Amino acid sequence: MINPFGFIITIVYYKIGQFLKRFNPLKNIPPIIIAGMLLILTLEVFDIDFNTYNESASYITFMLIPATIALGYPIYKNIELLKKNKRIIYCAFFVASFVAVISTYIVALLCHTEFSIIESMLPKSVTAPIAVEISKSIGAIPELTACIVVLTGVFGALFGHKLLSIFKIKNDIAIGLSMGASCHVIGTAKCAELNKEKQIVMASVAFVIVGILTAIIIPLFLYVLG
Repeated sequence: MINPFGFIITIVYYKIGQFLKRFNPLKNIPPIIIAGMLLILTLEVFDIDFNTYNESASYITFMLIPATIALGYPIYKNIELLKKNKRIIYCAFFVASFVAVISTYIVALLCHTEFSIIESMLPKSVTAPIAVEISKSIGAIPELTACIVVLTGVFGALFGHKLLSIFKIKNDIAIGLSMGASCHVIGTAKCAELNKEKQIVMASVAFVIVGILTAIIIPLFLYVLG
């Protein structure tokens, strides 16, 4: 029988993060950041092995699958919206996939980053389950990939809407595509938090399709590089 300790404290810490968002200094910090900090502190203070925690929190990982499927409901409700804007959407998917991979590679190269780390960073804009599998398939470091994916999503959730606002982008379709394609599920959750249905629909489609395209593009890109 799996020890429920990890499952329980993860839920409790996430709820604490949601509660703390009520207070002004913390209102823009996603609950996942607060929960993560509390979890790290707990593991360090009580000298709990990460693998022990991870095994006991495996139910949460399993529930990512139905949670992702649940995001399909607003897509089903707005199928006509997708059909109407299909050309824009298709272009956005391909551009987002190529730009994410190539820009990550160029910036990392300019910073003289080791190639194994560059490989691990390439799927950064893809939802974690897909990103980790991409990382494994190309011989990168899955643990590092997972960490970078979370950081990408968190920074996107924190600053994505603000950055788009600075550039005067107000169209919900464009915002949703941007958030889903660049910061995957966490960006989509931010759209849901703002209760913007069109953004949720576009972000949900974007993070799924961009994830699939990225899984195809990265091996081809690395093959071309030799």
